[in-house]
Amino acid sequence: MSNDAIKTIGSSSVGAILGLSPWAGPWDVWARMHGLVESKKTFATTRGHILEPAIGAHYAKIYNVEIQKGPEYEESPILGAEPWMHARPDFFVSDGKERWLVEIKSTRTFNEHWGEPGTDNVPPYYAAQCVWQMAVTGDNRCDLAAFATLSDEFRVYRLNRDKALEDNIVGIVRDWHEKHIKGGEPPETDGSTACGAALASRWKPEAKEFIPADESATALAEKLISLRSQLSEVEIEKRHVENLLKEKIGEAYGINGIATWSPTKGRSTFDRKAFESEHPELAKNYINQSEGSRIFRFTYNRPKE
Repeated sequence: MSNDAIKTIGSSSVGAILGLSPWAGPWDVWARMHGLVESKKTFATTRGHILEPAIGAHYAKIYNVEIQKGPEYEESPILGAEPWMHARPDFFVSDGKERWLVEIKSTRTFNEHWGEPGTDNVPPYYAAQCVWQMAVTGDNRCDLAAFATLSDEFRVYRLNRDKALEDNIVGIVRDWHEKHIKGGEPPETDGSTACGAALASRWKPEAKEFIPADESATALAEKLISLRSQLSEVEIEKRHVENLLKEKIGEAYGINGIATWSPTKGRSTFDRKAFESEHPELAKNYINQSEGSRIFRFTYNRPKE
């Protein structure tokens, strides 16, 4: 990847910056772009890369078009009209009359965020990605070809270029880039799992040093106590409703269209401690050391009145 791409914003980061992504948030993007944390591949992203050529070929066959692969991650991306914008479309497509983009997605199921095939009703973080790619390349159409692995279902959605929406998104991201990437100011910490992982990767203390509790820390502790209490009440009520449904199911397998209550088999477990005790030298050959992280433990005790 070129050095220019490090400080430019690509389509996959736009949903996170806008607060639309369920996997990452603005803080995570900021930390990665400043080199404070490294991007980690997940099974979902690996699955997507593996399935991408097959889904693209299936799209080309159905629509009888030629497809051309976009730039790979290690290659220089396509830069936009503004130098801080870039994109790596999965495919460029041509039918001999016009060119458009195809973005490939794999998902486990088509949930409520997916609309009818042929529409532009796709999850908002994917829609933002397509809008960004059209803004960078200048193309007027982006098809999103999606494959659901559990249902073995293939769908195609079509997003046409919307200049008003594009200008709005580019304007928001431009301000974000100016303030947080060029200016270096960190965004507000958010509640995404990625933000928590990024924070743990950024600071790794070597000693057990405590800082004094100020008013803001105490206020956050009180808020966390309140939220945990609410979550506990909701969890109890959730289990209560689940148990009422289980009672209705009884000896049956489930309630048609509502729930199943299936039996499970007992599972075999590996007694690692016993194996290491009996075969210490052999065990050493099969132990992989992972990178350490940080564990958050809430130890606040509310002052007695």
